[in-house]
Amino acid sequence: MSTYGQVDWDESPEHPSSVAEPYLMGTGVVTDEDTGSRPLSPPHRHPDAMLAWCYRGTVWVHLPNAMWRLAPGQGVWIPAHTPHTAHHERDSTGCYTYLPSASLILPVDEVRQVLVPRAVQEMLLHLGMNDMPTDLRVRAQAVLIEMLQQPAPEATDGWGEVPMPSDERVRPLVRAVLGDPGDPRSALDLFEAHGLHERTVLRIFQHDIGMSFARWRTSVRMTLAARLIVDGTPIGAAARRCGYASSSAFSASFRTRFGMTPREYVARVQADPAHQRYWR
Repeated sequence: MSTYGQVDWDESPEHPSSVAEPYLMGTGVVTDEDTGSRPLSPPHRHPDAMLAWCYRGTVWVHLPNAMWRLAPGQGVWIPAHTPHTAHHERDSTGCYTYLPSASLILPVDEVRQVLVPRAVQEMLLHLGMNDMPTDLRVRAQAVLIEMLQQPAPEATDGWGEVPMPSDERVRPLVRAVLGDPGDPRSALDLFEAHGLHERTVLRIFQHDIGMSFARWRTSVRMTLAARLIVDGTPIGAAARRCGYASSSAFSASFRTRFGMTPREYVARVQADPAHQRYWR
């Protein structure tokens, strides 16, 4: 996962706009990129608002204080001048649509999730790959912006936002947990391995993200768990990948996080129109 510290976020450079008049937007596509734990680029900013969205696989969007796990059809609006980076899991395709403020119907002034309709996804890719008259392209872009900024339908819970503590002292610990959520070592063993005192860790996590280390670690594990079981991983195997010795303990944690059992969660996601429309 990201190895960048607060200084990197604070000093992230701003790239020039990639959208030239008279066009209203532009979309960059990163295909078949297996970056593993390596972000696509160092933290940076754009003068335009950006919609980061997943076309295939799993895309992680890194922000200074959080990370977002995006499945197909899921996106996150990022305001202009906000530092960010991203990484893709194996065989994943991530897309990045840039919109100058003058193109927006509504301002993008906060990070927020959005569902990207299947038809919009395909049209954005079509515009990126095919030539057409300028006036036709601009009209198509205007329609797409209107569709993207329509009120979004309610999505199934579990989008995968993971808050990130900013204190440099716990950065190696955070990186270790994100890199291997299923590490079976106890919290105290992890603290000792990174030369940290328990009270120091608990104080930092409570101050920076308003939760205990144990709760944060469980949220990281449950983010992984939701993706695994929806992808078809058996519950027992998902439990082991997430660091649980038994399926019952795993199911109990999952129910606490999502309010339903793993099997009920999978059934709900598969019945969700968003899953039916977007999943690949």
